[in-house]
Amino acid sequence: MTCASLPGAVEVLAELGNLDRATVVLTMPTWLGFLWTLPNTLIGVVLGLLTFQWPSVRDGALIFDKAPRGLTWLMPRMHRSAMTVGFVILSAEPVTGRLLAHERWHIKQFCAWGPLFIPVYFGLAIGFGYRRHPMEIRAQVAAGERAPARPKRPAGEEQPAV
Repeated sequence: MTCASLPGAVEVLAELGNLDRATVVLTMPTWLGFLWTLPNTLIGVVLGLLTFQWPSVRDGALIFDKAPRGLTWLMPRMHRSAMTVGFVILSAEPVTGRLLAHERWHIKQFCAWGPLFIPVYFGLAIGFGYRRHPMEIRAQVAAGERAPARPKRPAGEEQPAV
């Protein structure tokens, strides 16, 4: 897992402000991203303890996905299969494939936003809901769960001939 390219803040701000993503580049060493989001990771560890299971360390994350117990037993009842808090992934199902890619993208977002991630995430959730949430959309695109959005054309630009 690396925080070397930090798309979290850049992507959300680019989508909200229609910035040209090619002009915005942000990189950070993994250790700095880990320190920046350490308060979130500690919250994730506490939540992980509420799953009543031992975690595994895979792909640079502390993963609680053995069986749906405690907090992870509640997740499907709230129509969620997994959530990431810092470098901790909590899941009611095995974290592999697209789910792992999706949650790893959230770890990159945590590296970018650090302790601001949780308030920003919930603030955007109030405005956009879950299905249109910019951070969720970006994680879905990164995991191959959704096609990337087409670039918006400036007003007045003609459609290409078909």
